[in-house]
Amino acid sequence: MGDSYSEYRPGQSEVFLATQTVISAKDQLREHRYSFSRHIHRSIEIYLISSGCCSMDINAWKILCKAGDFIMIPPNTVHSFYLETEDVCTFRHIHFNPDLFSQWYLNQAEPCPLDLLTALVVSCGSYIHLVADETTASLVSRIIDETASGGVFSAAMANLHIAELILHMIMLIRPDMSLITGSSAHTPEHIRYVSYALSYIHENFSGKILIQDIAEHLNISSRYLSKVFFQHMNLTILNYINLYRINQAIELMPDAGLTLTNIAALIGLKDSQHFSKLFRSIIGLPPNQYRKLLLHEMSEESPDI
Repeated sequence: MGDSYSEYRPGQSEVFLATQTVISAKDQLREHRYSFSRHIHRSIEIYLISSGCCSMDINAWKILCKAGDFIMIPPNTVHSFYLETEDVCTFRHIHFNPDLFSQWYLNQAEPCPLDLLTALVVSCGSYIHLVADETTASLVSRIIDETASGGVFSAAMANLHIAELILHMIMLIRPDMSLITGSSAHTPEHIRYVSYALSYIHENFSGKILIQDIAEHLNISSRYLSKVFFQHMNLTILNYINLYRINQAIELMPDAGLTLTNIAALIGLKDSQHFSKLFRSIIGLPPNQYRKLLLHEMSEESPDI
């Protein structure tokens, strides 16, 4: 699949700076107790709250956001957005496809060079929530401005600003640069284990995935891999597999030619009842109801939160 956090492979395809990664980047306004229910997607989502306040549920955590707050939500993370008052909330909002940044490397360490996306994911866990400093606010503005300008180099410039923003977040969260230097628990080997596990899941989600198979490829025990993965991702490997599969199911839902049973089979779940139960436990709605809401929102071109 396209959203794997891949390790470097000699001779891999060229990476183009001007690849269109920004899905949307604009200022938005919500009011009157607006609510966008739990959902999940492949893109990375950014909020910079301009005025008012809002709430978000991200995985198992509820966060309250006020003016000046910056929030970044990584791929394959269940989240919702809602207002708990009648007041207006305005915010700068960016969605971007992270694939390109899994092919930009921070070092040349062998055998596990660290790519930008993996560095971000293992740094931020389920989300980043902090008060935006001047650099953060400026980079968000530049991404939105470049996207709106539509100039010859706009996509390239937007990607450079996104990369700068990701690096800025990593430096704020890991000021000791442990991801690069190998200090603390974030050793290059640990990062390689997590990166490989993510890649394996993304490439094999449609079939049976055994933690033991992943561990054997890495020549470590299943128990040790599970410990390292949880340490970095704040999720068990099984939790991540389930989240990733449900994300893939949601991406397939707009296809009218697929039944829910078809979708379940395509994401590696042969039992449609198990699929329905798993979907509801993660999203909070049964898949048939969620599909109706999704199609309705798409037909009305609803906001891309």
